[in-house]
Formats: sequence, C-alpha cells, structure tokens
Amino acid sequence: MEALLTACESCGSTTTSHKHGWLRWAVLLAMSLVVFGGYYVYDAISPMKNAMESELSISPSDFGWLVSFYALPNLLGITLLGGILIDKKGIRFAGMLFVITCAVGAFITALGGSNLFAGSRLAALMDGKIFGWSAQLQVMILGRFIFGFGGEIIIVAQNKVISRWFKDEELALAFGLNLVICRLGTIAALSFSSLILGHSAQYIMTFGPDGPGTMILRYPGLPTALWLSSIIMLLSVGAFFLYLTLDRTEVNRSPQAKEDAFQLSDIVKLLKSRPFIYITILCLTFYSTVFPFLSYATDILINKYGLPVDRAGIYTSIVTWATILFTPLSGLMIDRFGKRSSLMIYGSILLILVHLTIGFTTINPIIPMAFLGLAFSLVPAAMWPSVPMIVDEKKLGTAYGLMAQIQCLGLWGVPILMGLVLTATNKGVTARAVTAGEASWDYRYVMLMMAAIGTVGLVFAILLKRGERSKHGIGLELPSGARK
Repeated sequence: MEALLTACESCGSTTTSHKHGWLRWAVLLAMSLVVFGGYYVYDAISPMKNAMESELSISPSDFGWLVSFYALPNLLGITLLGGILIDKKGIRFAGMLFVITCAVGAFITALGGSNLFAGSRLAALMDGKIFGWSAQLQVMILGRFIFGFGGEIIIVAQNKVISRWFKDEELALAFGLNLVICRLGTIAALSFSSLILGHSAQYIMTFGPDGPGTMILRYPGLPTALWLSSIIMLLSVGAFFLYLTLDRTEVNRSPQAKEDAFQLSDIVKLLKSRPFIYITILCLTFYSTVFPFLSYATDILINKYGLPVDRAGIYTSIVTWATILFTPLSGLMIDRFGKRSSLMIYGSILLILVHLTIGFTTINPIIPMAFLGLAFSLVPAAMWPSVPMIVDEKKLGTAYGLMAQIQCLGLWGVPILMGLVLTATNKGVTARAVTAGEASWDYRYVMLMMAAIGTVGLVFAILLKRGERSKHGIGLELPSGARK
C-alpha cells in the first residue's frame, strides 16, 4: 500500500480509492455534469432539422454543414493542442478555458436562431453573403464552430481525470457511469427539443393570387429550444467550478519534471503503437456512424415511418436510454472478466446490423434503436479504459487529444456526406415539398454508407483482438487490476 501511495503522489495524485472513496465519486459526478452540457448542446439540434428547414429555409445539405462545423476546429489540430495543454498546464487552466468556450459557442448558436437576431439590421446586411446562406444560418454555424473549439477537449480533460482517480481499480465502471451521465444529456436534448417543437408546431395556410395554397408547418418554439441548450451549457460551467473545489490535487501537484514535458516524440511513439492505432481508427469509424446518425435519426424516423416530431425524438432517445442500462453493466463485466477487444468486435457487428436494419427493413424502429444503444455501450465501455493500459498517465491528455482529433475527421465529414448522398439519391425531392407533406426523404443509401464505414471499424477491432493473442499483447482481455 505504501508503494501504491508513493506512485500516486509521483503522478500528481495524493489520493487512492481506499483513502478518499467518496471524493473520487464526487469528482466523477462533477466532471460528468460538465460534459453533460456538451452532449446536450451537440444533440439538441437533431430534432430541429424540420423546424430549421421550415423557419430558416435551409436545405438538408445546409443542415449537414451546420452539424459538421462542430468538428472543423479539431481538424485544424485544436483537440491535440488542447490535450497537450492539459498535460503541460493542468486540467484547471485548460478545462476552464475550453468549457467557457463551449458556453460562448452555445450562446451564439442560440442567438443566430432567435427572432432577436432575425429582425436586426446586421442580419439584413449578412443575408446571402456567404455561400448564399441566410444570416441566421451563418451565425449558427459560427456558434457551432466556436462550440467545437471546446466540446471535444472537455471530454479529453474528463477522461484524464477519471483515469487518474480510478487507475487500476473500477476504471471501466467509472467510465461506464460517466458515459451514463453524459448520455443523459443526449436524452434530455432529444426529448426536450422534441417536446418544445412538438407542442409549438402549427399548420399555416398560405395564400396566393388564386386563393388558399398549401399548408405549411411552422415551429415558433425553435428559438426556445436553442436558448435552453445555451442555459444548460452555462450550468455545466458551474459544474466545472464544483470540480475545481473537489479536486485539490491539481492545485497541490508538484511541478512537472523537465523530462516529463511534452515532446514531439510523444506523438511519434503513439503513432508507432499498433494497439493505439487500431483503437483510434475504431474510435473514428464507430463514432462517425453513431453521432452523425443521431443528428439525422429524428428526421429518418419521421420520413420512413411517418412519425410526428415529438415521438420520433423520443424513439431516437431510446438509444441513450439503452446505454444507461447497458454501459454500467458492461463496465462491471469488463472490470471483473476483461474481454475488452472482444466486446469491441461484438459492438461493431451490432452497429453494422442496426444501420442495415433501419435502412432496408420495416421492423419497428424501437428494436434497432435499442440494439444501437447496446452497441453504443459495449464499444465505448471497452475502448476508453483501454487507453490508459497503452499510454503512460502523464501523456494521457496528448493521447486522448490525438484520438479526439482523428475522431473528428468523421464527425466533420460524415454529416456532409450524409447530406450529399441524401440529396443525390432523392432526385426531385425538395425540403419545401417534404415540409408540405408532398414528399419524403429516402435514407436507404445513407444507411448503406454508414454500414460500410462501420465495417472498416470492425476490421480494426479484429486486428486489435489478434494482437492480444500474440506475445506482444498488452492485456486488454484481462480483468482490471490483473496486469499489476
């Protein structure tokens, strides 16, 4: 025990699970609530696609750009730089910087979709000046871009906090419980946004020179749904202040030794690690076929099954409800039995089957949504606790930052591809016709594309499992603590 305490002190932590058991769970809760707000803001726009097409006159491709601009800062290297900053300057400084950035981005997004901005002189000057986008769409894209500067980095900070406080003991369970709280943010976003839009939805008759025309569905509650997401992100800033109060190890940690400072060779070493590369590519493909799908899922269910927006949003939230049930169970199972690489394979297979089922069958959508939730539990619950088994703790911020940056290639590109494929495979269909109930979007080819991306991830999950069977295996199939 003495040796364990000494090791913990040398890595910047003066606590162990036995000494401050209640404190580590409080730290976990506080950091999870920080990222809760990030999940809420990211997912809140999913049920808003129809409303934005109606109220802001945007196309499916425009919506794809709005979703994808979140990932653009990470393509420019901000997530990797943020991870390095966390390793060098600590979570207190870097975390505060980026959680406030998230709050500013959420506010600007809400302002862009509000009636306050729509009727302003600035909106009139900006309208159509960039790619023909409306002024409101331009400002909302700017907000998502700014939000993207911090959204992934606060997750990197959270992952390092959990790894430090739960290293070698209940680590998978801690990550599982963290994911549950974070995904409650997704549930809240999908449910509240859908309910606000559903209760405000109203049909308005248009009139022309020849008399009454078509019925147009309007959503006057759209600004309310956007402002709510901004308020929730502001509350997450408060949760970070709570974390600062609880985690005094960040204040009392000894100065980092010169040899532990960031070096470019750290990234080179990561890129030479096959297990790290396999997990990173799986992370890229897996999240690229889950988060962008969830951004479109409400609209997919509306168009394929004819569901109203509020029910479609609730059905979409089944994915996250399922993760609440399965993720802690997956974490407990991993801590006790191991099998991390095996569970990544099983989850990847489930993901592919879900996309094909939604695209090409008429099975009740509740079923594939529930199985997507199971896949969304197995892979992350096994993947994130595997990284500290590969990377030294002092470089975890850099490792998680690099993973998040590469992951964002998919979060940026896949929504754009979805919008382009949807438009290309629905000749003659327009957003106005869909809004008026005269046509619907066919998402079959979009779902086929998602299944193909998921297949790439499955290949790398299999390669990871094969590596564990060799003499160079790192113990991913072992229970937590067995490697000590």
